[in-house]
Amino acid sequence: MRAFRVLALRAMKVCRFPRRPLLVFGISLFALIVVSFGAQAAMSFCNTTKTAIEAALAYRALDEENKETWVSEGWWRIEPGQCARVFTAPLDQRFYFYFARALSASSPDASPYEWSGKYPFCTAKKAFRIVGDRECAARQYLTSGFRQIDVGTKAKDYSLDFRDDSAR
Repeated sequence: MRAFRVLALRAMKVCRFPRRPLLVFGISLFALIVVSFGAQAAMSFCNTTKTAIEAALAYRALDEENKETWVSEGWWRIEPGQCARVFTAPLDQRFYFYFARALSASSPDASPYEWSGKYPFCTAKKAFRIVGDRECAARQYLTSGFRQIDVGTKAKDYSLDFRDDSAR
């Protein structure tokens, strides 16, 4: 019995050190995988139309005084067949809002399509990030009607596809 214990102790001493780097490697790999998956949570807009689009997003956020406010931001130019990550944090709200417009018309006698809705948010002609959804004109901004997205209560990421006229 004593010989068995001595052999077991020797085996543990021999195996202890090679296992430690393997354990460190395993923990590091696990952490890398967790961080990678966490970084993928986001809101993406995908353009399945035949023309480039510009898109904007609106959502609730905390301002400098930790008060809840609205933020609208855009323009993400999205080419046909491409996607853009428009919100890179895990989604923590049920509702987000979007507005988009085609950069060219689908036919010569039509005007460019807009994905608009009944929820007013501030926008601008050039790239923007606007805090607050009130008094857009008084603050030298435009007002655009956004559509609502219901991502559900448990979603951490979401992808919205913009489609051609026939698929709306």
